[in-house]
Amino acid sequence: MSSSRRKLCGDRSGFHAWMWVVMLGAIAGCSEDRRGPGGPPAAPFRVAAASDLQAVLPALAERFRAGGGTGITPTFQSSGVLARQIEQGAPYDLFFAANEKFVRDLAARGAIRPESVRNYARGSLVLAVHRDAADRIKSLADLARPEVKRIAVANPETAPYGKAGQQALERSGLWDSLRPRIVVAESVRQALLHAQNGDVEAALVGRAIADVPEVVAFGIDPALYDPIVQALGIVSDSSRQREAEAFASFVLGAEGQGVLKQFGFRPGIDESKQEKTGKTPGGREGDARELK
Repeated sequence: MSSSRRKLCGDRSGFHAWMWVVMLGAIAGCSEDRRGPGGPPAAPFRVAAASDLQAVLPALAERFRAGGGTGITPTFQSSGVLARQIEQGAPYDLFFAANEKFVRDLAARGAIRPESVRNYARGSLVLAVHRDAADRIKSLADLARPEVKRIAVANPETAPYGKAGQQALERSGLWDSLRPRIVVAESVRQALLHAQNGDVEAALVGRAIADVPEVVAFGIDPALYDPIVQALGIVSDSSRQREAEAFASFVLGAEGQGVLKQFGFRPGIDESKQEKTGKTPGGREGDARELK
């Protein structure tokens, strides 16, 4: 395989991806046990997380653990790939998807506890442009310029932000003409990496991961894509039900929602029904605009 092709290949999914989770979990379990209060910390539980959470989930986990919660072992991948792994028995405890459909479909098939399914955030799509091309590309329309050779989009079949990116290009009347230039990435994070590395001039990605030095991000009109409603659910076969529920409740509570807002997410639930933790959400608004 050529070096250029290797750079444009996404992360591999399936059996080997979640076997690493098993190994990491086993290593963690050797050094920690679950003896509870007064004993060593409980072993981390396993979280399957959509790639757009790669920046915010560590911040959420740190806040949760600082408040006395259990640590987590996260695995990041596109929501569709993670959903397949869970359906095939991958040993996760909690699933954070970038599209509620993946979680609700698993609940309908018994792999996720139906009563545990809740919306935790709404995502926003942005155009992430490599800094060397930021003077020429500031909108979707600029992608049609002849000097734009490559545009990364996560796989629309498995990645909600990839689907939203395709919708935005279709509704802008650009998809058919730009299709030969589209580089399909395994996940939204991989699409961003292509833009960061300069392998593509631009990528359509989630706002929450686009705040990196190598790119300039421009907002995309939310009317151009279906709402990105993100949901979580507890895996039915998990042996860590209590820890998974505690972390889910934290993310849905005021403190967790405040952290999500700081990273550009909008509330996924009616704020009047938000679980109360005695703290007030903070951070910037999640509307689409250029990110400085």
